[in-house]
Amino acid sequence: MKTGRHGSIAAARRLAGIAAALLLALLTGCASAESRISVNSNPSGARILIDGVDSGRQTPSSLILSTQAERYEIRVEKAGYNPVARAVRLGTDVDVMDANEAVCTICISPCCCFLPLLNFLSPVDVTTRFRPSQLDFELEIAGQGARLELVPKESEVYLDGKLVALLDGNYLVTDVGTHELEVRAAGHRAWSRTIRVDESTYQRLKVELEVEGQGLLLVGEPEGAKVYVDDQFQGTLAGMERRLRLEPGPHLLRVEADGHVAFQDVVQVAGERYHEIEIALKLDGQGVIVRKPEGLSARTPQVQVFVDGQLAGSGFDTAVRTSVGEHDVEVRVEGHETHRLRVKIDGGQFIDVLPGGKVDANSARKQAQIWGIRMNAPAGLGNVAPEDVQIRIGDVLVGQQFGEVIEPAFEGDIWVEVRIHGYRAWKDRVVVSKSGIIDLYPKLEKE
Repeated sequence: MKTGRHGSIAAARRLAGIAAALLLALLTGCASAESRISVNSNPSGARILIDGVDSGRQTPSSLILSTQAERYEIRVEKAGYNPVARAVRLGTDVDVMDANEAVCTICISPCCCFLPLLNFLSPVDVTTRFRPSQLDFELEIAGQGARLELVPKESEVYLDGKLVALLDGNYLVTDVGTHELEVRAAGHRAWSRTIRVDESTYQRLKVELEVEGQGLLLVGEPEGAKVYVDDQFQGTLAGMERRLRLEPGPHLLRVEADGHVAFQDVVQVAGERYHEIEIALKLDGQGVIVRKPEGLSARTPQVQVFVDGQLAGSGFDTAVRTSVGEHDVEVRVEGHETHRLRVKIDGGQFIDVLPGGKVDANSARKQAQIWGIRMNAPAGLGNVAPEDVQIRIGDVLVGQQFGEVIEPAFEGDIWVEVRIHGYRAWKDRVVVSKSGIIDLYPKLEKE
C-alpha cells in the first residue's frame, strides 16, 4: 500500500510532536533547584561535615546542596583546632538557583519510555550563571582562653600571678573558669583584668599599655622640624609620634623649620599622662606651589615656574615665594602643555597650581578627545577681572576664566569651587569621566 506525500508529512509531524513532548517532560520533570556554596578555612585542610556527615571533602572546596532541605549545618574539623559549625538557610544565607539555572539530569528508570531517545538527548549540559556563596571559617587552637593583641609586642603575660607563654598567634590557653590576667612591659604601666573563660571559646582582647610618666606626644609636619622645650633642644619631628617625657607643670614648647612660621606656646603637662599635640607649621611668606599630578611617571620630569617672566622655581611641591599683589604665573613641565594664569596673592597665602594637560605626540595628526568640566559665567555677573576669579578642584587652583574646559587630574568624584571677590564661595560635587564635558552654572550671592 502506498502512502501519499501528505500522509508522510503528517506522520513526521506526529513523531516530532511526540519527541518534543518527551523532551519537555524529561527536562522539566527531572530538573531540580540546587545551591552551590564555597567553604574555606584558615588554616586550610579541614574536613567538611554536612549535618554531621563527612562530605569527603576538605577546605577549600565547593559543595552543592539540594533545596529539598531549607537548612543545613556546615561544620569544619582539623586536628589540633577547635571545630567550628555554622547553620545556613538556603535562600537567605545562601543563594538558590532557580529552574532556569539548575543543572538538568536524565533519569534512567522504568518510567522513562522510548529509550532510543536517550542517545539523542544525552548528554545534556546546561551552563549556569550562578555564582556560589561563600563560608569562611577561622579555626582556633584546640582548647580555650584568650587571644591577645599586645602593644608593645614585647609584653609579658601573667595568669593567676604566674608568667605564661603565648602560642603562635598570641593564644593564651587555660582552663575553664575565672582567672586573673595581667600584662607588663618595661617603661609601661601594668594592665590587669579578671576574665571568664568558657569551654572551646577564645575571647579576643586588645591590650595597649600606657607609658609610665607624663609629658608630650608630638605629631605633625614638616619632617625635620626642630623641637625645643624650655629652650632645650629635644630632637626633630619625624614620620611617627615623638614622645617627650617632662615633669608636671607648665612648659614652653617651640617648633622651628626653615622657611616656615615657628610654633610657640605654653603647654600644661598633667601628672601620669601624655598630652598629644599636632604640629602643622605654615609656610613663611606667600606665593604658589606647583603640585605633582597623579599618575606621573616614576621619572620626575623637569619643571620650571616663571613669575612675571622670571624663573622663580624648579621643583614640585616646593614653595615659590612672591610679593603680595597680582602676578603672571607660567608653569612649564616636560611632556605637558604650558599652564599660564594670573593670580592675586594675599599676605601669608600660598596657592596650589597644577601643570597643563599631557601633550599628545600625534596631536598634529589627530584630534584629542576633550573632557572635563566647563564653568559658565553666572547670569548678571557683569565684568569681573580674571585676577578676582578662582576656579578650584579641591584645594587646587585650576582656572580663572569662565567658559574654558578644565581637565581634572583624574576621573570620578571631585569637589568644584568658584571664588569671586565680593561674592560668597560656591561649591558643588560632580562626577567626571572621559566620556565628555560637564557644564556647570554656579549660583553666587553677594557678601
